[in-house]
Amino acid sequence: MEANNNSNSIFINGKAQIIEMLQHMPREERSRLLKNLKVRNPQLAEELTEQCFTFSDLDNLADNDLMMIFQYVTAPILGMALKNIERAFQRRLLSLAGRDYAEEAFRVLKTNYATEKRDIKRAQNKIVEILVSLKKRRQINL
Repeated sequence: MEANNNSNSIFINGKAQIIEMLQHMPREERSRLLKNLKVRNPQLAEELTEQCFTFSDLDNLADNDLMMIFQYVTAPILGMALKNIERAFQRRLLSLAGRDYAEEAFRVLKTNYATEKRDIKRAQNKIVEILVSLKKRRQINL
């Protein structure tokens, strides 16, 4: 009977489920949960923090951390990533950039493209990957 139970067992990827759950939680609850987890398992808490970070979380970063984006992301990619994002955040981020960079990003932001939906997601994912990498190198705080 035990052999039968083992052969019918189902593998559940708990980490992936936790990450998905954290991405849908309000920021305050997510922070509290990860803070409590960090006491017991700092490595897991760090990994979950990095993996549940989304593009919409950029609005919660400090200006200094946001300014790091300009060194690692070209203006057209940033402009594409900012499409369909809240205007207040668009203004905030572009106001932190240098004039030429901001103008080029704004030009892309206002231009319509045929594959826009796919390109927006790709640009946002690229920025998130860069920020996670910067966090791993302890250059920013997420």
